[in-house]
Amino acid sequence: MTRRFPLFEDRPTWRAHVAAVSALAVGLMMALAPSAAAAPGDLDTGFGTSGKVTTDFGATPSEPEVGNDLLRTSNGSLFVAGRQGFGTPGVGPSDFGVAKYTSSGALDTGFSGDGKVTTGFGDTLSMARSVIEAGNGKILVGGFTGGEQIADLALAKYNSDGTLDTSFGGDGKVTTDLTGGLGDGIRGLSLTSGGKILAAGAAGADSFIARYNSDGTLDTGFGGGDGIVITDFGTGDHLFALEELSTGKMIAAGSANSDFLLVRYNSDGSLDTSFSGDGIVTTDFNGLSDLAFGFAQAPGGDYVIAGAVDAPEPFGIAGPIKSGVVRYNSDGSLDTGFSGDGKVTTDVHTLLADEARDVAVDSDGKIVIAGLAGESVVFPVDPVDGDALVVRYNSNGTLDTGFSGDGIATVDFSGGADVARGIALTGSDDIVIAGGATSSGTGLDFALAKLQG
Repeated sequence: MTRRFPLFEDRPTWRAHVAAVSALAVGLMMALAPSAAAAPGDLDTGFGTSGKVTTDFGATPSEPEVGNDLLRTSNGSLFVAGRQGFGTPGVGPSDFGVAKYTSSGALDTGFSGDGKVTTGFGDTLSMARSVIEAGNGKILVGGFTGGEQIADLALAKYNSDGTLDTSFGGDGKVTTDLTGGLGDGIRGLSLTSGGKILAAGAAGADSFIARYNSDGTLDTGFGGGDGIVITDFGTGDHLFALEELSTGKMIAAGSANSDFLLVRYNSDGSLDTSFSGDGIVTTDFNGLSDLAFGFAQAPGGDYVIAGAVDAPEPFGIAGPIKSGVVRYNSDGSLDTGFSGDGKVTTDVHTLLADEARDVAVDSDGKIVIAGLAGESVVFPVDPVDGDALVVRYNSNGTLDTGFSGDGIATVDFSGGADVARGIALTGSDDIVIAGGATSSGTGLDFALAKLQG
């Protein structure tokens, strides 16, 4: 039965007024309703374009550019350092590429006029691997020059306006040959409390640490009198981080014998035998190959290393590679409060490779890694497929399900191959990642993204 309301029948004008008022009310409610709050793991739409930034250095034809390290300065500026030029060893040349961004992701035109600087070391393959603050608004960038296999250490120091600091090495650049051209490169940089420069990386088939004075000369009071310490930790060893501790001793991280490596040195560069008996700690995950890339110190003096684990031998064969994280106590023992044994692996794509390239620890003690998910070629010079990866763990090693629903977020920039190789946290624990993104227009470019923390 249809109910009828005589009072309202045959009143089209009245019905039109009601409809208009209803529509207005709905519109006001929609206008006044708060927008959906951004959740942890979401892209920060106030950064760049919808949370993402890509930067092409403008070469014609376009050359591949990829960021290898990210620095967030004390005033919130962002620096990305990497490679500008060809990616195939022996093809070259390529240069150090450095870009400076504001906290909102815009290129900082106060730096070299357009926010971008390239620095060459001759007609050869050069690549930046690390960038740090150097005081007074200056930055220091380290890497290698001469090619992957015949390289020397390379350093460049920049003033705040992007020009080279000529008080450093005479022209702003310093190179150091450690092994007669067997393949030397800086992977990590830091400053001491006294303003000296610590560097770590590969010296041919071995590892090195070095200490430079602020003017770029080697500190002859360090090591064997030449400022350099070279150590053979085993097969395939290299260091990628070196930091001074409050005691004056130094902690370094890297890989050796297909395992994660943690080393503590005395202030003179000798191994600290009070640390694990010989100064050296290695960590294996599951008997396969493990390669470390990122290092961070956690509150309370713990150390965190992240990388790619469970790779079949030899490296280069696609397999069940996963992101791996290890947390150590300050004495080098595994922190069993982290996942029961101090180690965590995360497999995002079971049939493809995933890897962590950098790691940070936020103010709540949560661990955040950045890297690559879904690659079919293991450890390529440049990404060939996959997306940038961010994973956040609770301090006990479990995935933080408050971050992106399951603790895992991926970032696709333009539909091509993407990678994150650097990470930095803001004062509010938002997450900035940097690396490379591939587009059909300009190829591989510097890339940044910011996610809600």
